[in-house]
Amino acid sequence: MESNKKDFYNYFSQNLIKGFVYLIVLVGLLILFKSYFKTQYDTIEHWVSDDYVLMLVIFLISEVLVGILPPELFMIWSIDDPGNVYTIIVIVMAFLSIGAGWINFAVGKVISTKAFFHRYFNKSLTKYQQRYDQYGAGFIIVAALTPLPYSLISLVTGSMDYPIRKYLIYSSFRILRFVVYGIVIWNLEGVI
Repeated sequence: MESNKKDFYNYFSQNLIKGFVYLIVLVGLLILFKSYFKTQYDTIEHWVSDDYVLMLVIFLISEVLVGILPPELFMIWSIDDPGNVYTIIVIVMAFLSIGAGWINFAVGKVISTKAFFHRYFNKSLTKYQQRYDQYGAGFIIVAALTPLPYSLISLVTGSMDYPIRKYLIYSSFRILRFVVYGIVIWNLEGVI
């Protein structure tokens, strides 16, 4: 039992460190892109961030499609907004992300009964199912807090017929991730 807890904390720590390394790399790449392609960067940033509804719709679609665009990118694009607007955007993004996870959870519940799911997806999702079997609800928390593909893990969780109430409780840790990353990114204003 003690070894299992230690394994879980190691797994969580490794993914948390990967998350911050990932954030540093993302910021570095954006700084490079912005310094060499300022006009293009400004065009993309303003196209997305000047229309909050458009930005949040793109974010929601990305989250439903297993996080194609990282949430931090949308936070960075919103950094020029006043503090209260930025805070609202980060909070809305957190709830949209949880909603996207719930959508994938529901899809997982529905498609898990279909033969094509077992034929095509079951093999590719095996590593997540193994982690899920190993850490249980802790795996949902790790996915909510770290760069693990939260929506994909929500799909796996739904396909395993996990109780929705427990899933939503553990998924709420996603809010903490957005708050912490939002604060970190806000404090990078002027660097990015």
